[in-house]
Amino acid sequence: MKKIKLTIFFLVLFSAGMVIPAVAAEFQFHGDMNNRFLLYTNHYDWLSSEQQGEINDATADKFYGELKYRFWAEAATDDNRIKGVYGIEIGGVRFGRTGTGRSQGGSYSGDGANLETRWAYVDFQLPFVESKARTLVGLQPFSVNRYFWQETAAGVNFKASPADRIDYQLAWMRGVDVGNRNPDSGIEDVDGFYANLNFKPMDKTNIGIFGVYQTGDANSPTVGTINPRTYELKSFAGNVKHRLYTLGVDGKLDSGPFYLGWNLMYQGGDIDRATWDDTEFSGVTNTGDFNLNAYFANLDVGTRIDKINLMYRFWYASGDDDPADGDINAFFSTDVDVDDGIGIFEGLYTDDDYFSERPYILDKGFIMNRLSADFPVTDKSTLGLVLMYMLTAEDIKYTDALGRSQSNNEIGFELDAYWRYMLYKNLELSINAGYLLAGDAMDAFEVGALRDGNADEDIFGSSMRIRYKF
Repeated sequence: MKKIKLTIFFLVLFSAGMVIPAVAAEFQFHGDMNNRFLLYTNHYDWLSSEQQGEINDATADKFYGELKYRFWAEAATDDNRIKGVYGIEIGGVRFGRTGTGRSQGGSYSGDGANLETRWAYVDFQLPFVESKARTLVGLQPFSVNRYFWQETAAGVNFKASPADRIDYQLAWMRGVDVGNRNPDSGIEDVDGFYANLNFKPMDKTNIGIFGVYQTGDANSPTVGTINPRTYELKSFAGNVKHRLYTLGVDGKLDSGPFYLGWNLMYQGGDIDRATWDDTEFSGVTNTGDFNLNAYFANLDVGTRIDKINLMYRFWYASGDDDPADGDINAFFSTDVDVDDGIGIFEGLYTDDDYFSERPYILDKGFIMNRLSADFPVTDKSTLGLVLMYMLTAEDIKYTDALGRSQSNNEIGFELDAYWRYMLYKNLELSINAGYLLAGDAMDAFEVGALRDGNADEDIFGSSMRIRYKF
């Protein structure tokens, strides 16, 4: 059935391409056909999404191939006042994996019903506004900040530019719609309201201020649970009452060979009728009302020397040091994909397998020191090197295998490298690898006798991709 639906989809696209020009409209079809291979990892047990990974004694090595394909169509009027976008995603379909659902269907006879809608929205110019003012309605790419919220979301997004150097944005995004018809269930929808203002005081300089208010009025008889491993707003899923706000300032400055980028965010608000479950680490379980008081800071400093790009990146995400009190001091993301490293984040090209998509670990925050260099080897190839030193902002406290209390915050040093070669203009071949020399805080994720207060296992991963974009 899915094969039939996909065939019909492409027939509709072809037909649209044939008939739309007759009514003075423009039709475009795009694709991103990404074939990825996990060449090797010594700890596949660690690469378990949403921070569910653990580290065992024996080597858990893995090699596999998969595909993630996206296709999208854009139909616009010739004056571009109205544009409709529809995109689908197939992936990541693992070679040889049986079953149905997302990432399945790569075994004998193919399709396992893994087709999903990625984007579906209308983008139109307001007819009564002479300046640049557009509204996007539907399932769309949505970005507040790469460390806080940058993913697909459904809602209404208004963008305007009343002057050459000023633009602003207002948006409502529905994160969770529970479809509740029972007034006594207490489970409610989750909404986000966003506003920002950007201005350019000079060329190649941008400064922005923004605010996000997020609310979910859940009042369920069953108290919702927050777990350090799932500490991200999208995991609240409508069952934890919260009224939270995030205020931020960001910007960039590019002056010839030097450039700067920065992000500052403060978070506050209330999380009510929730259970903070930290039994896996500190052993504490705390039920009640909580106050959020957290912040995040990032600075990028870079320079271009000939064709070589050098950059130092720092970020600090605040963490929580006491799960037993009524305050939560840990910065949280809503929905992001952070790819700054292979050992911890989504740096592998097989980026459906990772430990953390968020810029922090558990509720302990994060301190990132990242130095990167990109070298053009030839006109078609580029080499990159990355060195990182990482810590959590607050110690990870846990009990080891001998019953002793441990407290560590060093994640460790990591060295990553990549090589990219353009076989053709739109066809990329890339290989990368990363080695995390684990610090003692990684011992908190080890199991059995390995959990002894010292890091016993380093993490290595390498991947490759063949990617065609059009």
